Amino acid sequence: MITIDGGTGTILHNGTSINSGNVIQRQYKQITSTNDLASSGAFHELSTDLRIAFTPKFANSTLTLEFFASFYYPNSTQLQYCKFYDVTNSSTVEEPPSAGSRDRVHWVNRNGQYDANDADSVNMMIFTAASNTNARTYTIYHRTEGAASRFLRADGDAAALTTMPAVFSVTEIAA
Repeated sequence: MITIDGGTGTILHNGTSINSGNVIQRQYKQITSTNDLASSGAFHELSTDLRIAFTPKFANSTLTLEFFASFYYPNSTQLQYCKFYDVTNSSTVEEPPSAGSRDRVHWVNRNGQYDANDADSVNMMIFTAASNTNARTYTIYHRTEGAASRFLRADGDAAALTTMPAVFSVTEIAA
């Protein structure tokens, strides 16, 4: 059980002090499939299977959001973008500052069209203040300039027949 010592304000787990920087809780989603997860066009939720319902234990803690997934973007040199999204508050998490008409994202990529079977990966992480102990739901948003990215499965030549996971986690860290 997590409590706060009334005299010192120290966070306790079963009576033991939790030091600043220690993990309080972690939740994650890992999806795999033998089906292709294609994603193209305007910003949209990559998959509802990646949603994480999260309730911070402490308002002063820090949340770390991390996402990793391999993908194929066959024969395209178009840009694609990804960001962490707070479904509960209908907003991008820790949205970067505005700079003209540029997309405000956590990850951007342009693949070369050398080989339709070449894989790449989304690997992004961000820190945000918990700010309160209200429940919220986080997810991954993705968009492309038109071509389809293919997550979870690829059907290329014999050397590129693969299935690969997508992993999303939220970790609460003590202040």
